[in-house]
Amino acid sequence: MANSPRTASRVRGWWQSAPLILPLIYLAAMLLYFPFRERFEFDQDEGGEVMKALLVARGYPLYSEVWSDQPPVLTYLLAATFRVLGPDVDAGRVVVLLLSTGLLAAAGQTLRLTWGVWHALAGEVLIFLLPFFTTLSVSAMIGHPAIAFAMFSLLALTIWHQRGGDWWLFLSAAALGVSVLTKLFTGFLAPVFVLGIFLDSRARQGGSITGRDRLRPAFYWSLTFTALVIAAVLFVIGPANVPELLNTHLEARQVRTYISQSNALPISWYLRDAWPVLLLAGVGCLFTVLGRRWTSLYPIAWASLAYLLLSFHAPVWYHHQHLITIPAAMLAGIASGEGFRLVPQIIRTRAFLSVRAGLAALALAGFGASLIVRGPLTLPDFDRPPVFATGAAHAPWAEQVFLTKMGNHARETHWVITNLPMYAFRVGLVTPPALAFISEKRLATGELTEEQIIAAIREYRPEQVLVGRRDFLKIKQVLQADYRLLYERGRRQLYILKDLKAQ
Repeated sequence: MANSPRTASRVRGWWQSAPLILPLIYLAAMLLYFPFRERFEFDQDEGGEVMKALLVARGYPLYSEVWSDQPPVLTYLLAATFRVLGPDVDAGRVVVLLLSTGLLAAAGQTLRLTWGVWHALAGEVLIFLLPFFTTLSVSAMIGHPAIAFAMFSLLALTIWHQRGGDWWLFLSAAALGVSVLTKLFTGFLAPVFVLGIFLDSRARQGGSITGRDRLRPAFYWSLTFTALVIAAVLFVIGPANVPELLNTHLEARQVRTYISQSNALPISWYLRDAWPVLLLAGVGCLFTVLGRRWTSLYPIAWASLAYLLLSFHAPVWYHHQHLITIPAAMLAGIASGEGFRLVPQIIRTRAFLSVRAGLAALALAGFGASLIVRGPLTLPDFDRPPVFATGAAHAPWAEQVFLTKMGNHARETHWVITNLPMYAFRVGLVTPPALAFISEKRLATGELTEEQIIAAIREYRPEQVLVGRRDFLKIKQVLQADYRLLYERGRRQLYILKDLKAQ
């Protein structure tokens, strides 16, 4: 009997730790069962990200030499990884997976602190079930790292709301600053967080203090965030390189041919597969308002404002949906958790016809619908033997032939010019820094032209040229003089200098 209080305390401790344990289970399942090592490339953006990082790892400075239209945080993280482990795309993917696991844990902890353990666990499960969450959580791309740092910021801010302490404000502002320096789009959260801090200070302190003291927390947060971003612009990016981050994106929105050719669809189209979670998020909004849990207005504002901004943004891609669906899944977790919490009360009081009973039934039905609809679409990705039992994975046959032929000439190759940078990266070769990523957006906006690529071919005289996805007729005409076609499959052609022996 003497041990029962201690046992109960241990059980409570384990239960409170469950929202941290579940993300660790997710991490282990992804490492052991998700076949990311078998994927040559999840998205063409992966190739551009890892090539930029490889060039930086080999000493070429970002922006002044290595072209990039994205902020620097992920590039530097991947570059540090490649310096230690070598140019391994799977190592870069694990870096993103760790951040995605942190995203899941931070979302869960935010829900646990503001609502409870059931809410946190339900929210984490619903985030996991979101369309493309597993794929994007292990893709070497900027989306999930940026959202992860934004979620860290929200968690720190939530702790400040509950406990106070200026250090949590500083941590929150710094985390969102790092998020913006990973992906500029998350900057829309800054005014949301500042407004929330100000309103909380005003409500908590009332009229007993001066207006200056009431503004102090919001000022501290704003100053930290602004100072970090400005310092990065001045000392990491460089003021002269800021247009490189902005121009391509701004110009792409005006090029109607690019938007139409890319088959860009509105954000509402990408949200269709997440409909059970989005409907359940609406119930979570009701619980938030009825329960007056005002800190949960943050995910409401996050999801709503992201949807509004993306509705006027073009083109929108599949990975943009997580800016909306991840905070929406947190709201859906609130609804589910409240449903689980209310059921025993309703049974005990026999209030089966009350408003609470109706909301609880709606919440649990929505949670069940999310499991039924999204579960069969998500879980089969893990329905395979663990990777340690199957051995090392290999690229698909078509890519492997290109990699083999490029690798045969790797020792003789200093440069590769290609709009398919993942091929060069996988054999440890680099592109000229200014051509680290020949994206369709650069070509469509005129930021990069075939004439400029031809000029680079003449300047660098690359031993290998690999083109695909588009015709590049002018480039192919120029290649006829000094290059020969070594291998061709579909729309991809590999050329090598004529003075290299074919292998």
